[in-house]
Order: sequence, then structure tokens, then C-alpha cells
Amino acid sequence: GTLPARWTCRSIFGNNNNNHQSSSSSSASRLSFCNSKFSPSRAIDFFLDPFDQLLRDTTIFEKDEPLWLCGHSLGGYLAGKYAIRIHDNQITTSSKHRSAVIPNITKLILASPVGFQPLPSPHERIESSHLNPALRLVDALWSANFTPQALVRMMGSSRGQRAVKRALHERIPHLSSEQQQSTTSSDLEEGKDYPSSELDLLAQYLYHISVAPASGEYAMNSLLEPVASKGSGVGVYAREPLGGGSMAGSISRQSSSPLESIKVLFGDKDWMQFHEPAARKEMLSIESTCGIKTAVHIIPEAGHHMYLDNSPCFGRHILED
Repeated sequence: GTLPARWTCRSIFGNNNNNHQSSSSSSASRLSFCNSKFSPSRAIDFFLDPFDQLLRDTTIFEKDEPLWLCGHSLGGYLAGKYAIRIHDNQITTSSKHRSAVIPNITKLILASPVGFQPLPSPHERIESSHLNPALRLVDALWSANFTPQALVRMMGSSRGQRAVKRALHERIPHLSSEQQQSTTSSDLEEGKDYPSSELDLLAQYLYHISVAPASGEYAMNSLLEPVASKGSGVGVYAREPLGGGSMAGSISRQSSSPLESIKVLFGDKDWMQFHEPAARKEMLSIESTCGIKTAVHIIPEAGHHMYLDNSPCFGRHILED
């Protein structure tokens, strides 16, 4: 059906809204604003179970068909978790159309993934009472599981669309036509119309998936945690990290892994780049213990959204070994 395909585009390729709903997934009906404090493993299951169904569906993929799995940001984290789980045999099969053989993922690309750097220890953390007012507000909203998508829904159609477009214009100013580049934030606030551009199309897409019925967005609180620490400042960490030998250990336990290479990418202006040292350490461990080719690269002139900031370089890293 369309559920796994929609999930693949939105989650594995980076968008963290994940508003999919399905009667076949009991987890979906349980994810709500009032009941969102799941364990990290249950929240990960919510995303990985339908994705596993897709990759093991023999009516879609041939049994030995080589697959390249690329995930960005939270999608990168989930792609890494999926690699761990299939090597640990933690995902089972039941349908007659599903293969029990491990999906033939030969290349894994993690683009600006969250999750390699472990959570700061308690004595390294800055208590919320010592944070500035803005960070205290973020901490309170995160603890209450109030999502950005909820804010957009509260704004209504007109204000919500303008807010999304204004945020994109400020965050990715180069993603626009020549006319769009001269647009100011006040112009967007006034609701002036401009010809459709990449910025317009992306804003429309993000607005509509943000105001769709919520589900997966409420798992964010269970998967990630923003932390202010004395040594690293403010950053977002995974409650269950990818580093610390977890990927290397899982892959090494599978005697017949189809993985041939793993590549981790960060932008040189990427706010997730603080995960780079731990990512390099994990990749070296995988290469030495599993014999799989690994690499960590920094994409120049690129921030977190490297596929937009420097798409030619990003594309080369996807296609090259």
C-alpha cells in the first residue's frame, strides 16, 4: 500500500513529521499528545516496523535486489537503527509476501544524523533553572511534547502558510528564484504573492504535512532530548545513541551482512557536526571489526540541509563508493 512508501519519503529522507496512520499499525493509534511518553525502543518500532514491511515485501523488491539506504537527520538516525536491528534479527516476518532474508542493503548513507554523540553525563548538564528564558521555554515545551506542527495548526491556514514560508526563507535563503531572493520577511508577513519557485513549493509541502493529523511527531520526545551542557553547549541527542560500539557490535554479530559500505556526511556549517567525532570513532570500529568500507566526509559550503546547500557535492557522495 501507500503507507510504507509515504513513510519512506518522509522519515528516512529526513522530514520528521511522519503523519502516517494505518489500521495495521497499533502503535499509530496510541501516539497522541496525551500519551506520548514511550520508551525509545517503542518509538523506534513505530517507524521501523512499516519500513521493514516495505523492504521485505517480495511483490515490490526482488529477494537479492541491491538497496542503497540514505537517511537525513532523524531519518539518518532511524536508518542506522534499522541497520542495527536487521543485523540483530530483532524484526520478525509473518506475511506470506515477506521475506525472512535480511534486506540486501549494500550501501548505507547517513546524512547529518543525530545520535552518535552520547548524552552528556548528569554532572555535565546545565540545570534548566540556570538557562536563559528562551531555553527554559524550549525545555518546557519539549517536556510537554508541544511540537512545531501543533503551533502551525493553531495559526490557521493563512497565517500558518505565511509562517512556514517565512521560516524557510530565513533558514534557506538561497532556495528561491531571483525575484524571491529580494523578498523580505515583512513582505511575507503581509502575504504578498510571488510566482511559484522552489521555496514556494517546499513551503506548501511542509505546511500541508505539518497540519495533517498528527501521529509520529509525538514520538520525537521519546527519541530525542535537547541538552545544554557545560562543555558542548546546546545540542540534540538521541536517548538511545548509535555510537559507543552499538552499530559495530550488531553488524559484527551477523556473519553474512550484505553491507559493503557505510558513509556519514556532515556540512561544514552543520549544527549537527558535534556528532562527527563519535561518528568517526564508530565508523573506524565497524571497519576494523567487520571489514566494511566506511568513511566520514564534510561537505563544503553546506549546513544541515546539505542536499539543498550543495546538492552537486551531496549527489557525488551518494553515487560514489
